[in-house]
Amino acid sequence: MKLFRNIWMMICFTAAMQKTSAQIIIVDKIDTTAYNRKAKWDGDLTSGLEIDKQKLTLYDATSGLDASLQKYHEFYIFSASDRFTYNGPQDFLNTGYLHLRWRHDYKDQLHAESYVQYNWDTKIGLRSRVVTGMNMRYNFWHRRKWEMTFATGLMYENETWDYAAVDSVKIPANPVDIKMSLLKSNSYIKWEGKVSDNASIAIAVFYQATFDDFFQPRIATNVNFNVDISKHFTLQLQYAGVYNSIPVVPIFNFYYSLSNNLVYKF
Repeated sequence: MKLFRNIWMMICFTAAMQKTSAQIIIVDKIDTTAYNRKAKWDGDLTSGLEIDKQKLTLYDATSGLDASLQKYHEFYIFSASDRFTYNGPQDFLNTGYLHLRWRHDYKDQLHAESYVQYNWDTKIGLRSRVVTGMNMRYNFWHRRKWEMTFATGLMYENETWDYAAVDSVKIPANPVDIKMSLLKSNSYIKWEGKVSDNASIAIAVFYQATFDDFFQPRIATNVNFNVDISKHFTLQLQYAGVYNSIPVVPIFNFYYSLSNNLVYKF
């Protein structure tokens, strides 16, 4: 009965967020300690250099904010990032996202999570993406040192694309923005753990597909490697790769980004 109640709460949250209208941003943390009725805040600020490969290889700078609130059985995570790239005398490229995630009874091995996300990426022609969804999530912890997570659920995705990243020979005579609204399955597997006393790694792989074309997916891989250099500062290496079997516009099927960041924890 408790599980069905939690699922219903997540459905209501997801439905409410759809009006604010992918690849899902991976924001998470391991916590196996007892529930605490007192609210607990955590957060960090990120700044770094980034390399992106799609039509061109671009070098740019990025900044981000992550914040989380734990209060008894509730866990809220907010993440945001923005990046500007100078790519010629008149061309500025902009990429970023806003992401909010809610996990109820988040210390249970099986629980529901809900999320809403808005992101944009002009270097690949993505003017906007709005996604909201819900997963059932299963966690397995080992001695509080590493965690294996499996999750599957539904997501609603609304996208607007232009032809900014398309080769000129493939652009139609009178190009117009393409809008897509789809209901998809969203599944992922994540492994996160300590590789030494001051270093950790998190690897996540997403599989997203429509139900009428389930074997033509978008597959996204995220790898975060962190090394603590002091109580408040961490060096972070991030890799994000996306393979889209059927791109909305005729761009490369695979693209990736690499970033080196300095993270301040507060």
